[in-house]
Amino acid sequence: MKLVIICCEKSNLNPENEFYIKLDSRFANLKFIPNLNDEKDVCTLCGKECFRCRAAYNLNYSDHIAQIVKLPDLYKKFEDKPLSYLPEKLAHHDITIAIGIHEDILVELPKLVKESGGKALLVPCESGDWVSRWTREEVIAQCKKYNLEYAFPKPFCTLNYGNGETIDKFIDEYKLGKPKFKLYVNSDDVIVKAESVISAPCGNGYNVAKHLVGTKLGEEAKKVVAKYWHSYPCLGGMKIDPELGDTPLHIAGYTHYNALENSEIIRIL
Repeated sequence: MKLVIICCEKSNLNPENEFYIKLDSRFANLKFIPNLNDEKDVCTLCGKECFRCRAAYNLNYSDHIAQIVKLPDLYKKFEDKPLSYLPEKLAHHDITIAIGIHEDILVELPKLVKESGGKALLVPCESGDWVSRWTREEVIAQCKKYNLEYAFPKPFCTLNYGNGETIDKFIDEYKLGKPKFKLYVNSDDVIVKAESVISAPCGNGYNVAKHLVGTKLGEEAKKVVAKYWHSYPCLGGMKIDPELGDTPLHIAGYTHYNALENSEIIRIL
């Protein structure tokens, strides 16, 4: 399965006035893309605390990335010529993942994805500011017009099965989406081995799983999830989202707690 990733490239430019906006490039460039590539010299924001939590999984999907389109991170609030920022055609691929791009550009994507052989459009929303309800509905209408699968997980770690065959295959092949753990537990309920079966797309599942080893099921394990999910750090938005009734950051936390509570438990005698 081939991916096209469209995101913003960080610049030192800042808005001149209220008619300009600067978009968030951090999640794509510091979390998602390095997690796919498993770059040896890049840590996904753990910094000096990094201990290569993904190394045991032998992850490297760099050959699966057909194209990365880097866009500017500074725009007018309303772009008159959004297509001018996009290539005339994308590389042949299965899924386009659009991360934190301008909404006027996002609306133009379904047709381009279809013309490039794409089957699905995945639009993660780490903040409620990334995609308005109107834009989402318009993009969905365009996806239906061009017979594309689509998903708008808010945040990305809530992506679950049920959005179409291609998106389900993405979760299975890349093992990214709503987190899922497999825990090996001894007779004292101590976790002796922990595996991230499906990780949050930022890679945090591997980090949490490694820190769960040696802890006891129950409150001790919950405290470990709370500490290491948050300190990874999570880049979910910290503003209340009206559609969620909470912040994307908190939803990401609840999603990891839920993954712990619903872990596959294997008892070791």
